Amino acid sequence: MPAVLVSGARAHVVEVAAALRARGAAVTEVTDLDDLPAAVRAAGGRKFDTYVQLPAEFHPQGDTAIQRVHHFYAAGVLARFAALDAALPSLLPDGRVTFVLGQLPASVAGRADREARRALIRVLGNAARADTPDGALGIRVLDWGVPAD
Repeated sequence: MPAVLVSGARAHVVEVAAALRARGAAVTEVTDLDDLPAAVRAAGGRKFDTYVQLPAEFHPQGDTAIQRVHHFYAAGVLARFAALDAALPSLLPDGRVTFVLGQLPASVAGRADREARRALIRVLGNAARADTPDGALGIRVLDWGVPAD
């Protein structure tokens, strides 16, 4: 039975976890990224076949577009780095990571921004591969709106 760690906003985690369980996976759900290190420690080392990183709950802040975009990247996109850093030691050596990009707030939406976020996620995936013993970590990036199953 594959073991899967899923993190992100509660509604997304519940939906994806249900789809994974329907396929026979044992799922550990984390809906607050601050709880991820404790959840990984509780599970024990090298337990998960896969880590699915869904968009987290995020509410843009700031009075200007610059402030909102900064907050979106600092508290949103870059939070994925710390989450994967916490989760990586719990993945099996031939594990996989699936990133699901979030739906952008209108104040920061745009083709260039989507491409920039995708590029940052690729950088994150490559850094994670560099931190694995043989670099065999599988990385997949999905856009928002992909069905849970």
